[in-house]
Amino acid sequence: MSKPAAIALILFVVSILTFATWQLFLGRFEAAFSALPFLVICYFFVKPWQYNQKNDPPE
Repeated sequence: MSKPAAIALILFVVSILTFATWQLFLGRFEAAFSALPFLVICYFFVKPWQYNQKNDPPE
């Protein structure tokens, strides 16, 4: 994964976690857990890069 894509993904995940934490603080459980699908999508987006990195030959 390229460095700009990794930074964008980190910022996206941190923003989702911040939103969910703030909504839980306000007592809005439905809004807080509505961010969960975005985290699952991020997981499936990153998983192929982890698989390719393990199977690449060492340099």
